[in-house]
Amino acid sequence: MGNWKVEPLHPFGAVVDRDLSQPAGAEDEAELRRLVQAHKLLLFRRQRLDEQAQVRVLSALGGVLGNRGEYREISSDGNLGAGPLAYHSDLAFTEQPFKFLSLHALEVNDGQSWTSFANGIDVLDRLPPTLRAELDARTALTVISVVQSHREVEFNPPDFLPQQTRPVIIPHPASDEPILYVSEMQTARIDGLDREASDRLLSRLFAALYAPENVYRHHWRNGDLVIWDNIALQHARCDLTGMHPRRLQRVAVAEKSFYELCPQFTLGDPRMAAWAAGDKLQIA
Repeated sequence: MGNWKVEPLHPFGAVVDRDLSQPAGAEDEAELRRLVQAHKLLLFRRQRLDEQAQVRVLSALGGVLGNRGEYREISSDGNLGAGPLAYHSDLAFTEQPFKFLSLHALEVNDGQSWTSFANGIDVLDRLPPTLRAELDARTALTVISVVQSHREVEFNPPDFLPQQTRPVIIPHPASDEPILYVSEMQTARIDGLDREASDRLLSRLFAALYAPENVYRHHWRNGDLVIWDNIALQHARCDLTGMHPRRLQRVAVAEKSFYELCPQFTLGDPRMAAWAAGDKLQIA
């Protein structure tokens, strides 16, 4: 591993100088796991990986989801559309959120679009001690969000939407590092508080989470591969309207897919259609 050059990004993450197109040995895979655990986000530039090669790289971090029911390619004129995405962690509203995510820039206009990452671990050191102590006893409700471009999540979401209650601060499943686990897209409320108090507390937490000193913003260039810890970090993206081409290859490491975790949920559910249309009276 001596020929792997690693340089830190600011305020977290690392750039790794390594050609990933060739199969890796056991020592290389162990080093990849160590680097992801240490830095939470890794950037590899000038890669040329087909889908199979990217799956092989990510397999060093755990079981890779199959492409059935998953987006293996996202583009500004196709899957996931062109609208902005607010900060979130994939499948945080389920029992088993995705562990790691990766995006590989297949075709982009260099430097035009960006994805931002917020660090749920580092932010805890920046909170006032009294606020940090208050969070230890709190839980929060996280729910799938119909509106993904900005914060518009119900304080009391309907039961049919996939949702999960967890402590506001959770231990990382691998390292036990404490993580502030609330997001602007998905967190409905802090339990035990009324709407006004919950919103006020969440606003304070979001201000710290998404402060510039806690965010790495990645401007995409052709060949970039970014691998990140989906539980320690949240991600968001800019408005992609008019940004063509923008094709990113996506591979996720997870125990189960969305539809395995939420078997009761279907896009054809009329209650979901009514909710998405804003007709909440029909589903009350």
